[in-house]
Amino acid sequence: MKTDINIAFAAMLHLGTLAAVFIFAIYSIIRALKNIKIIFNLFISTLPAALIGITFENKIEQTFSNIELLPIFFCTTSLLLMLSSSKNGEKTLEQMSFIDALFIGLFQALAILPGISRSGSTIAGALLLGFKREDSLSYSFLLALPVTAGAGLMKISEMRMSQIHLALTAFVVGIIALFILKKSVLTGKLKLFSYYCLLAGFLSFLVR
Repeated sequence: MKTDINIAFAAMLHLGTLAAVFIFAIYSIIRALKNIKIIFNLFISTLPAALIGITFENKIEQTFSNIELLPIFFCTTSLLLMLSSSKNGEKTLEQMSFIDALFIGLFQALAILPGISRSGSTIAGALLLGFKREDSLSYSFLLALPVTAGAGLMKISEMRMSQIHLALTAFVVGIIALFILKKSVLTGKLKLFSYYCLLAGFLSFLVR
């Protein structure tokens, strides 16, 4: 019974998060639907994480139980955000190449590991490739949709309407978090998140 409750809890959180991401990505979704190249690139960017996750599933699971590695992963996120914080290129999503999409996909694959932010790594990857801040953020939002939707659909049969408040809470928290993330990216203040990850890395080093 406890396992069923945990699954239902996770399902509701994914549902709320998905709704929040969808609202922030609505214009990006419309933009992608008007350009098949963007959709194709999203597929390419999703492949690395999927392939690595399937191929190294057991080893990846082991990293979640190895707290010795957490400081390294948090510091990796911090470094990526620090390096990309001030970047603001000229490239748009319509100009993204196959190689660009694959490169960003490799950054997303890093987030399979605990302590590495998916949104942080994909935004950093796009910024380091010379994309505009707005487009880097938009692409990260678009990439989040299939990941979040997939996680939710896997548990959809376990959802309970009595726990709908969990989805609503996740939605509200998600909206606030995404708003802060958007402001931080567009104003070049990703360093703030970098400092937070650095602190998290330090604290995880102390408690290992």
